[in-house]
Amino acid sequence: MSFYLRSRNLDLGEDSDFNIILNRKDAERLGVREGEIALVGFGEVELHANVMETDSKVQEGEVGLFEEIWKQYDVDNGSSVFVDIPEPSKSLDAISKKLLGKSLSEAELQMIMDDIGSRRLRETEIAFFVSTFFNPGFNDDEIYWMSKGMAESGDILSFKGIRGNGDLVADKHSIGGVAGKAITPTLVPILVAGGLIVPNTSTRAITSPAGTSDILEVVMPVALSKEKVMEVVKQTGGCMFWGGSLELSPADDVIINVERSLRIQEFQKVLVSIVAKKVSMGITHILIDLPYGKGSKVESPDDVVMLDREFKKLFKKFGIECETIKRNINKPDGRSVGPNMEIREVLRILEREENRCHELEDVVISMASRLFEMTGKSKKGEGKKLAQEILNSGKALEKFWEIAFAQGCIKKVTSHEIESASLTRDLLADRAGVVKMIDNIQLVSIARALGNPKIKEAGIYINKMPGESFKKGEKLLTIYATTESRLQKAIGFLEIDKIFKFS
Repeated sequence: MSFYLRSRNLDLGEDSDFNIILNRKDAERLGVREGEIALVGFGEVELHANVMETDSKVQEGEVGLFEEIWKQYDVDNGSSVFVDIPEPSKSLDAISKKLLGKSLSEAELQMIMDDIGSRRLRETEIAFFVSTFFNPGFNDDEIYWMSKGMAESGDILSFKGIRGNGDLVADKHSIGGVAGKAITPTLVPILVAGGLIVPNTSTRAITSPAGTSDILEVVMPVALSKEKVMEVVKQTGGCMFWGGSLELSPADDVIINVERSLRIQEFQKVLVSIVAKKVSMGITHILIDLPYGKGSKVESPDDVVMLDREFKKLFKKFGIECETIKRNINKPDGRSVGPNMEIREVLRILEREENRCHELEDVVISMASRLFEMTGKSKKGEGKKLAQEILNSGKALEKFWEIAFAQGCIKKVTSHEIESASLTRDLLADRAGVVKMIDNIQLVSIARALGNPKIKEAGIYINKMPGESFKKGEKLLTIYATTESRLQKAIGFLEIDKIFKFS
């Protein structure tokens, strides 16, 4: 049984969720319950959406559409919308098969990726699939087929030949797990100013206080259409945008939303997710950042060796040249945590401010050097010199703002103009010593308590980094909060010996 209902466009929505609201009586007549999937159609468009029920928000004969639907598909308020119950997905049989420890075929994995990407599966059903990454896991063929299927669940872009660059398209990506996301926004303008085509796609926060997209949108739009991304890259040579705004590997974006609610990620899923996104972006050369160490997502050196091997092996199957950089991490990437404070750290490096974070700059220069040399933009051993010259000349800063304005930025700001929250609390040393390690997991807990990534002015500033000495009573770190309740909540995590290790 199906219905034609009048659309009621609601000012509701979050990220890429597709949701509709039905009056409870209409839901009963249709035979659909809250949390289930409905088939929704208007014009030539058909899509699957999560059903919510209400007694009052929409009337009988109406269907409430969340912003992600009516904005993306230009659905007029009051227009006719077809609502029906879709056929049960055959993917559920394949997921059940995997839960029993059996291997899946290419066709089965393609079907699962297609169904996830088109939202035919409920969040609970996707969660069951996510659980199979932990037990029993996937073999090499399954990983390749899943990556391929995930990439092909949406559009695949091509930037080859743009700005006379031939077939070379480069990017960098990190497996994450480290507080601080200032590396990529600092690195990309250096690479582009050096002549590389870099269409960089990034995520919002999953397990970190803020994702790269969360900090970039402080100064520029990151939710761009496919057409806009192509325009920006053609105009500037680079782009820095949120991958969830495009139909690129949509299956991955849906799974990421499930992972975000579960606060978990598994190594094989990280592998598939990154590779699929880069395949969909038409990347030819990629540098994978593999941070590891106590308090990071990956703690074991053996796991890093495994990831290094698996990334290179999987990218090779897609004809993409891959190198990795393995970093033993005992601190955040930079001295700042939180969107506003991290983008300020980016600008301080690009502006060549004296109080910039030199530790972060060294990491960025090292990565730029690797990419320049692996792509042939510089000779072996000369990539670092090229990257440093681009930074010192101001060309990277110029390119950053060129990209920002092309993406829709309306006002250029300096690092001095970016504000932090007004309520502060210092963590003071109760002894003298030397910092040996800072626990990233503890920093994440503090930042979450402060409201990151949504509250962009909140954050943490690290006063003492590993290798630096301090006296009793000196500041170790400072937290910034927008409300007294947020401040007090974060103070509950300010335990010196949990955050810092001393020598």
